[in-house]
Amino acid sequence: MRAGNEHLYGEIASMLVVRAVENIPEYGIKRDDEFSLYIVDAHHHMGREAGHQNTPSSAYEFYTLLWFELKRTAEERMNTDSLLFEPVAIRPVPLTERVFNVRDSWSTMSHGWLVDRTIVFPFTDDYSKVGVPDSPSFEVSNNKIAGWTTRAPHSSRLIGFGRVDPNDACYGEPNIALNEIERCRKVLGLRGLKLHPLAQLFVEEIEEKPTYDVVKYATDLLLPVIFDTRNSKVIERIMSLTEAVKSESSGRAPAIILAHCGMSPGSQTLYEALSRKPLYGDTSSLHGNDVPVLFETASESITSDDFRWSEKLLFGTDYSFLTTQAMDVILYLLSREFPGSPSDIQRILGGNIMGIINSPFHTEHRPSTKPRHLLSPSYPSFRDVVETALCKALSQGDTELLSIDYMIPPKHTWPDIPTSNEGNGFHFNSLFVTLRPKTSETEVHIWLRQLPGDSLSITLIDTGSELSPNSLEFSSAAMSLALEEWLFEKVERVDEPRELEAVIEQALM
Repeated sequence: MRAGNEHLYGEIASMLVVRAVENIPEYGIKRDDEFSLYIVDAHHHMGREAGHQNTPSSAYEFYTLLWFELKRTAEERMNTDSLLFEPVAIRPVPLTERVFNVRDSWSTMSHGWLVDRTIVFPFTDDYSKVGVPDSPSFEVSNNKIAGWTTRAPHSSRLIGFGRVDPNDACYGEPNIALNEIERCRKVLGLRGLKLHPLAQLFVEEIEEKPTYDVVKYATDLLLPVIFDTRNSKVIERIMSLTEAVKSESSGRAPAIILAHCGMSPGSQTLYEALSRKPLYGDTSSLHGNDVPVLFETASESITSDDFRWSEKLLFGTDYSFLTTQAMDVILYLLSREFPGSPSDIQRILGGNIMGIINSPFHTEHRPSTKPRHLLSPSYPSFRDVVETALCKALSQGDTELLSIDYMIPPKHTWPDIPTSNEGNGFHFNSLFVTLRPKTSETEVHIWLRQLPGDSLSITLIDTGSELSPNSLEFSSAAMSLALEEWLFEKVERVDEPRELEAVIEQALM
């Protein structure tokens, strides 16, 4: 580990392990080198709608099936020499697996480890209600998503996005959709928004005030927005809307995700959109010949001095509307035909969506505890103290686990993926564990950072504190000046594991 290097790599931890089938000199890769790829499904429906029903356990069963089909098809393609990387194994992130093994009832769902994190949002589901005066259409649906994504063990694997209908303004109080967005973000802790113009009948009104207000307010709250997108005309309308929101936003530009890449992988309109900074596309529903068309055209047509083409594409499955078709995307990324590097593969499979979210879980509330910053030696043993205390609290039912978020490289600096003994760019040794003790109103980050020399920084901080970190990026540049100064000035040395254990147990009370 190089001293002073903020770009620390994680331990062997991620889910999909692939092996190079030959030497690749341009990337310094040798035959049989293995790489770990961390996969985030950026488009996944959860809830119940007509013939579709999906729960967390069903999602994990789907990922188990997807792995079996991926492995079977990969073996066939190895016989035709079409793969550059062979998928050979899946393994869970150790802390996530440890959470699932806390209780016997949880351990029965400890499978489906092909995918590490999943972005979930409501269907146009049986819980929604349309046209009820002064009642958000997706209020119950959003509560369901929050319930699944902020309770152990699923909170270690799922990230919740909310859903609203801009047309709710037609049935009563004009700000009803905006109020629901605020509740999703500040009360439920959901970290993005899904809009469906076709299902909610506002395709022709995408550029009009109700939709503009929804996207503008989501942008103000730093929430990315997924738009269900079915054709080039809808892409054009979303581009126009995005430019209008961008021109009126004083802070961060909107982050708009074109679901299914607009089902238009051959359209230059898609690549014109993806060449604009705020717009991204996910691969959900694309399969067969659409997959090579998307990636080959993207590598040639997405042009910008500000980002690489692969930064604009996100892996998604569209489960449960589609099933194992998602393996077409993964296998193409591992094929000889893919026009990118191993780093591009990891961006698309997980790095990009986590960079778009780019904040640890938090709700809005008044802080009730003072922060503490501890520094310990002997990283592995002290890290185990923290994890053991967490699992003990979960086992006893004293604490809600709201999320586990691993830190990521600074924007536009995703590294070339080293061999699996060094990790894949995600910092599995540096992370946010967000907790809420059941006996108090406290919501706290246990923020771990592996520092040069194998020392461990442990910060206990209320998520409502003005000092609370607001970025997942492992970089001092991503911190506020006030936080950076406080970390330097208020550090406490902890040399004994028992001393650290007492501090963590007190924080979880």
